[in-house]
Amino acid sequence: MKLTIKILKFKILHLKKALIIRLGQLGDVILTTSVIEELYERNYEIHYLTRKPFNEIFADDFRVKKVFIDKEVKLSELLKEKYSLILDLHFKFKTFLLSKIISPFHSKHYNKRILERRLTLIFKKNFNNKRIYEMYNETINSNKKPKLIVKGEPIIEGDYIVINPTARYSSRIYRHYDKLDKLLENIPIKKVYIGTEKDLHFLKNYEFSGINLIGKTTIREMLLIVKYAKLFVGNDSGISHIASAFNIPSIVFFGPTVLSFGFEPFSDKYKVFQVNDLPCRPCSLHGEKPCKRNDYACLDWIEPEIVFEKILEFLSLL
Repeated sequence: MKLTIKILKFKILHLKKALIIRLGQLGDVILTTSVIEELYERNYEIHYLTRKPFNEIFADDFRVKKVFIDKEVKLSELLKEKYSLILDLHFKFKTFLLSKIISPFHSKHYNKRILERRLTLIFKKNFNNKRIYEMYNETINSNKKPKLIVKGEPIIEGDYIVINPTARYSSRIYRHYDKLDKLLENIPIKKVYIGTEKDLHFLKNYEFSGINLIGKTTIREMLLIVKYAKLFVGNDSGISHIASAFNIPSIVFFGPTVLSFGFEPFSDKYKVFQVNDLPCRPCSLHGEKPCKRNDYACLDWIEPEIVFEKILEFLSLL
């Protein structure tokens, strides 16, 4: 009798099935791993709906049993799963409607703080004190941090720092990577540049010294490169969240966007470089608009020598 009860309890625990919906972008998908961590501890069987190539993020993640690809998976396949929980962490009309069709009584969406972010944009004051992953966590009352699980040996031998000079929008790119690159030639550690080639924008013709892997890696290879780095340096972009999820010490530049939008790094050790008290900051929600001043002061005024000094400090080279 006791054995039967134990078996039944085991089955009940593993009947719980959750679907997480986050179609993109890279950084947003990374940040949802805080929710994955919590649901896994609660014995949920976790499924994930996203777009290519973000499915690569979960290739080695034992916490996620199934990954569905948007526009490839059939609605009938999702309906068959009979989810006891659906978390819409994208929260657009498409994903909201889909979640309600699949399970109208077991679906939740996160609070995007749209009003607070708009007020910040208008009044240039902080109306939100939560990171994006903390907003995701609110859907299930969790306090976990994002955590990545990627298997594999280091792709690059020895100690190195990772630098990401790319961003989806050119307005988010630090203006002095060329000068910083020259300064970094003087330190006894490898430099590895990563990112997406089309996101180099005005830096596309600059020849970075060190190991230049921009546009030459898959997402999974990029994850492994960041995982074994001694330090990350880069823009407010998705790759910075990879560094935080691996708890890599990070130096991140914020220009047209601000920390209260929710994308502040969360490594144990990090430094954010930004120009405070600029009356035009923030100028857009995602840094998608060109600079109204035409001088990109929010990123141009950050002196590379100060950044270099902080890099030396983080690497204990001072």
